[in-house]
Amino acid sequence: MSSLVLLVLLHVLASSLAFSPTASPCGGNRQVSSPSFPRARPALRAETKQSERWRMCNPLTSMMVCKYKTLTLETEPGISVWDITPQIKELIKECGMREGFVNVISRHTTTAVMINEYESRLIKDLQSYFLKIAPPDDKYLHNEIHLRPETEEDKRRVLQNNWDINDPNVLEAWRSQEPFNAHSHLLSMMLGNSESIPVSDGKLAIGQWQSVMLVDLDGPRTRTVGIQVFGM
Repeated sequence: MSSLVLLVLLHVLASSLAFSPTASPCGGNRQVSSPSFPRARPALRAETKQSERWRMCNPLTSMMVCKYKTLTLETEPGISVWDITPQIKELIKECGMREGFVNVISRHTTTAVMINEYESRLIKDLQSYFLKIAPPDDKYLHNEIHLRPETEEDKRRVLQNNWDINDPNVLEAWRSQEPFNAHSHLLSMMLGNSESIPVSDGKLAIGQWQSVMLVDLDGPRTRTVGIQVFGM
């Protein structure tokens, strides 16, 4: 009888150790599963490894991680490209996330987010190519600032952004601060404003030569990028 009681106590102790909570750097408790498996036969090793990984990501035994961070950059004149991969990796590390994804969004209408190779000569090619696609000196309706805002909807949006353009002086002030940057808007629309990137085994699942980059198409400006990690 004493042996049976001892076995039960050992089982309870092993279970409590396997599902003991540990602190998460992103706040709250993170449940870490450490199940013990019998020695696997050679033919079942891959299957056992898969099972261990599933248990680690099981929502019943792992705490969800969700954190948002704003990254601020001071950019250069014209078109500039910034590698923000290190900052994204650092946020994943801070949160202790093992499996999930990262959402990256540019928070401006003349910036973009893209994934490609970050190499100095390629960046120069990119800058040159973009200026050929959308030359800044071409004629654009958006740059006819003296005719804006044109519609009632346009007026409503300007008013929502705290410019009381019903006052003629405020209207002229708004027009005077508007840049001639239609080409930057068009390039931003072509490139896209966000990326969603998988995280696997605690690492950003991008290729060997890939980087996540912010592209400023109308610098110099103070720019912000939103980064959100979500997973376990």
